[in-house]
Amino acid sequence: MTATPVEVPRLARLLPKTAHGEVLASRYVLLEIESNSGAVGIGEVTCSPAWNGEEALETSGLLAGPLRAVLVGADPLSWADVSTRFDRTIRGRPFLRAAVEMACLDLASRHLGMPAHTLLGGAYRTRIATKIVLPARKIENVRTMAEGLAGLGIVTVKVKVGLDVDDDVARVSTVRDVIGSDVKITVDANEGWSPPQARSAVDRLSALGVAAVEQPLNRRAWSESAALRRDTGMQLMGDESIWTRADVIEAARTGAFDIVSLYPGKCGGLRRTVALSDLAHGLGLGVSYGSNLELGIGAAAIAHTAAATRHLSSVVPADLIGPLYFESSMVEDAGFVAWDGATVPSGPGLGVRLDGAALEHYRIPM
Repeated sequence: MTATPVEVPRLARLLPKTAHGEVLASRYVLLEIESNSGAVGIGEVTCSPAWNGEEALETSGLLAGPLRAVLVGADPLSWADVSTRFDRTIRGRPFLRAAVEMACLDLASRHLGMPAHTLLGGAYRTRIATKIVLPARKIENVRTMAEGLAGLGIVTVKVKVGLDVDDDVARVSTVRDVIGSDVKITVDANEGWSPPQARSAVDRLSALGVAAVEQPLNRRAWSESAALRRDTGMQLMGDESIWTRADVIEAARTGAFDIVSLYPGKCGGLRRTVALSDLAHGLGLGVSYGSNLELGIGAAAIAHTAAATRHLSSVVPADLIGPLYFESSMVEDAGFVAWDGATVPSGPGLGVRLDGAALEHYRIPM
């Protein structure tokens, strides 16, 4: 088992800024698991300490130390075996857990000569609707970014908000002026508003035709979110609030959200994400796929998981867009992610292969 930490710069074209801050480059750990036969499966850990608490060099150390010790000899075709070993050793690292599952699933499905989604129950779709994300930057910068989206076939744009309500509304208004009325807009506050700010913002954004607002309040403000939802016709989606089965149940119990944002890293694995999507749908919640702007391996894992998810929201498309935002996707071909949507990578396993030259170029010295 090999773990390589990498740092990949963001492209200036859509340089992110949210209520959580701004980032010029992002760190990941790329995982390779080798079987006795020499076959290799690959996984990816998104390392964003301020958001998910998982740091790249520490994660690499866990993979090289205690996890390696317990996983050597495990059967990659038996997730029951691998996950039991993992859960006895590591707590509170869902993105790392998801990466181990990605690599095992990639290895197992390649061995069996089938796409990864087959081992998740099969595909309900091979094409996935997506949205492009614009940052919470100055109005003139966001206008230029929005103008650059013309002609790319984009049908939904998510605008980052949650810093200052007046600026947030002005930013969304500018994007609406640029993209016109035919393109759907959603917004993401990343927990940035207080309840009074959120109420003011939602009222004003509704007039701009915003379809949904993601995580308007603090992740544990269940009752306040429910009150906001009762007073608006706009759809509310939980992201930072939704990590576990208990969170999905609480969202339904309190009425805090219409939709929940799920994805393998946050939910601790591909199989867990599919199970949570079924639970959410059964509780009357819509399901969308979020992201931490994964690179090529993580994006492929999201694509296979979304393919195996029976019910996806028609209001809020997926954030399956990570490879479009970086200098390198770290895979040989990330063409399955495009501006106008994503497709499930073809071929066995996750359908992507690690780019060895990029791995060496972006490697973080240990």
